[in-house]
Amino acid sequence: MTLVEVLVVLGLVLIFAFLLLPAFLSSPKSPCSIQCMNNQKQIGLALSVFAADHDGRYPPQVSITNGGSFEFLVSNSPALHFQSLSNYVFRNWRVFRCPADDARQPLRNVGYFLSVDATPRMTNGILAGDRNLEVAGQPVKPGFFMLTTNATVRWTRELHSKAKGTQSGSILFADTHVEFLRTNLSAVVQRRGLAPARLAVP
Repeated sequence: MTLVEVLVVLGLVLIFAFLLLPAFLSSPKSPCSIQCMNNQKQIGLALSVFAADHDGRYPPQVSITNGGSFEFLVSNSPALHFQSLSNYVFRNWRVFRCPADDARQPLRNVGYFLSVDATPRMTNGILAGDRNLEVAGQPVKPGFFMLTTNATVRWTRELHSKAKGTQSGSILFADTHVEFLRTNLSAVVQRRGLAPARLAVP
């Protein structure tokens, strides 16, 4: 190879490196984030199969006697709504826990909130997401939380944080696609024109 050919090849390599470097540097997803998104995808598929078996209804709209969790809406125990899905994830309880969430035990609690008002017909509605939410700098307490557009709901910094000050989380939508977001949750509700929703937060 001549010196000119070597310089041309080297120049092309540098151009490709320059073009691809921003994609690697700006990627917000850590291995834990990817695992959490995969877990939420599995939860979404489990909910879809559950709805197909129960006349288009998710567990919070189905009685306990029929395999749902409707009666648990008054018990203030959000994790019980996921119990109905155990057979649909082959009793793999780790699906209900984000590996980055050290504050939750896999067999006792879950690491994701669930919208108890969502239905399969609300294809752009929020179905579930990372539980680490905060309002006005205070973590959302376990129980039921009303997600509206007038309150600024963000994720806390405890999960998916590659850099100090990063607030991010993932959301499962009713069409079973999952998005990793760095914006606040209220902005998602406003942008998509979603109705207020009750979230069961563990």
